[in-house]
Amino acid sequence: MIERSIFANISRDADGTTTARYGHYILQSALQPILRETSEGRLELEAVEGLVRASCEGALVPPADFFALVPEEDRPMVDSLCRSLHILNAGQIARKDLTLLVNSQPGLYRSPHAIRQEVDRMRLAAHEAGMTPARIACEIREWPDDDSDALTQFARQLHDANFLVAIDEYAATDEDIARLARLSPDLLKFDPIWVKRFAEGSAGSGLMRVMVARLEREGIRPIVTNIEEPWQAEFCREIGMPLMQGYLLARPQVAPTSFELDFPEEQAAPGPGHAVHEARAYRASPRFGRRTV
Repeated sequence: MIERSIFANISRDADGTTTARYGHYILQSALQPILRETSEGRLELEAVEGLVRASCEGALVPPADFFALVPEEDRPMVDSLCRSLHILNAGQIARKDLTLLVNSQPGLYRSPHAIRQEVDRMRLAAHEAGMTPARIACEIREWPDDDSDALTQFARQLHDANFLVAIDEYAATDEDIARLARLSPDLLKFDPIWVKRFAEGSAGSGLMRVMVARLEREGIRPIVTNIEEPWQAEFCREIGMPLMQGYLLARPQVAPTSFELDFPEEQAAPGPGHAVHEARAYRASPRFGRRTV
């Protein structure tokens, strides 16, 4: 499939939802909330992450299996197609300050021309979605054989175009600290295994609180992911309420989502005990919306 055909393979349904086609596969966006708990104990929708859902003749295909089937020469196009799909679907959520995280494999774009072309394609999708680039964060996943200079160039061009940059699996190793300096991210996902080790130690919450506060002072929004048990949400409170993502709080929903109903932007003034009740509710069980996946 040639590059200029990417947008030709995207279509909009009657309800405003965008779907895409690649060969025999139908691609949809599953958006997962990223939340912040207020001091009153209420969960606020701060961002969503775009996750692709592929199906063939009505049968779901696991993302890893789908991408493994994509020929190497088509991988940059499919990577770009999924990003554009998520941007167009996130634009249907009526939240002017909502941030969208989209995954990327910048190692697929090896020349300055290819990098510029991809950033321009993201800018076009953002324009079509009615979103400013400043609301879209491109998560740069770094693999051992990736060219670090090319990744740095990719991050620089994203910033120059006013997009945000995110990095994942941060564990404060020497390599991670160097990556932080090279890519200048706006959002950062902690390594879940690393967070778990901190949570198990007696001094862990204090050290993590210092790190979260320092990152936020530097303009970096930290995210704790894979929250599936109540103790993980409690640990987030102890370390300063970073952004949170996980099945305990909210599952991904295939667009169109019900996030505006699940996490209303404006609420009536809570009565006595309302915040305590709401906080207890999500500690006890996950929040499920419609069309979860």
